[in-house]
Amino acid sequence: MAYTAFISYNTSPEEQVFVYRLQTLAAASDITVLLPQRNGQRLTNETRLRIDRSNCVIAFLTSQLTPDTREELAYAEAKGKLVIPIYEKDVVTPSAPETWISYDPLTETPGVVEQKVLSFLKEKKRTEENKQALILVGLGLGLLALILSNK
Repeated sequence: MAYTAFISYNTSPEEQVFVYRLQTLAAASDITVLLPQRNGQRLTNETRLRIDRSNCVIAFLTSQLTPDTREELAYAEAKGKLVIPIYEKDVVTPSAPETWISYDPLTETPGVVEQKVLSFLKEKKRTEENKQALILVGLGLGLLALILSNK
C-alpha cells in the first residue's frame, strides 16, 4: 500500500517547482504526493478529500503564508493529521519539534531539502508498512486460534 502525503504550499514559483520535483521523486519510492486543488475558492471539497486521504501533511512555512495554505493546515489539524513543517532555519526558533524539517537557504540546495523530505517520507512509509504487517500477523494468529479452538 502506498504512503500518501499532502503538500500545502504557497504559490511562489520556487515552491511550486520544489513541490512538483518532490512529487516526482516520491512516486519513484511508491509514495503518493497529493497537491491542493486551487481554483479561486478558499478550500475546495477536492482539497479536503485529498487531505482526508493522506497519511500526513507537509507544509512549507515561510514568512508569508497564503490564506489558502493557512486554511489547508487548519483543516488538516482539525482532522488530526500529522503535519510536518519545512521551515527556513532562521524563521522558526531552534526548539522546533524533531518532526519539523529545517533548511538553510544559504547553504542547502533545493536538492538537499528534497532528499531530507524524501528520507522522512520513506521512514514514515516503512513505519506504516510495519504496523500493517503486525496487524496482519495478529489477524492470522487470531484466525488460527479460532480454527484450532473449533476442533
